[in-house]
Amino acid sequence: MIYQEIIPEKIIYTRKKSISLIINNDAELIVRAPLNCPNSKIYDFILKKSNWIIKKKDEIRSQSQYNKLTLQEGENIFVFGRPFKIVLIDSNRVRIIEDKIYLPRLNTRTRLVNSLARLARDYISRRVEYYARKYDLKYKSIRITSAHTRWGSCSYYNRLNFTYKLIMCPEFVIDYIIVHELSHTLVKNHSKGFYKQVASILPNYKEAEQWLKDNRKIIMMI
Repeated sequence: MIYQEIIPEKIIYTRKKSISLIINNDAELIVRAPLNCPNSKIYDFILKKSNWIIKKKDEIRSQSQYNKLTLQEGENIFVFGRPFKIVLIDSNRVRIIEDKIYLPRLNTRTRLVNSLARLARDYISRRVEYYARKYDLKYKSIRITSAHTRWGSCSYYNRLNFTYKLIMCPEFVIDYIIVHELSHTLVKNHSKGFYKQVASILPNYKEAEQWLKDNRKIIMMI
């Protein structure tokens, strides 16, 4: 069984000089290897990384269970890190009142996603502007996406992207992702200098990183 887990779905030969492994969203192992790299070398590398491969596949399979949220009465949706129980109503509006989220019976998922995206754009835009002004960080634009595996990104030209799914996280976690991407406007890598920049704004940023690691499944529910 373990042997089957580390058999690659695909081997892609490229001009790069080293072997790399990717576990895609379907928990499949993809190998990128240099041109003319012998199979023996590729499989030796895979065997050395077998523990990582199995762990990563288990994580992805576990997360996929949360993609099957049916949006029925009684299920929970997380907003700002808090659970809200679903109540279906005969209305076109999504409303959050106390500990409940009221969702339309028709086009439920689409209306929920649109509502969460609007909420995310409002909150994230305000917080990006706050940190940018306070710490004199320059960015070009903000875009809210529906990315499943990336919380945010910063392009070479300092265009910021954030997934609407961030709105399911507590505010201190959302702020960390914002500061993380704004810090990339100064440092385009994840060097010690980059994390020093992040820590200069959010000294306790590792708490947010740990929350994301521990609660990633919650974000994958929608």
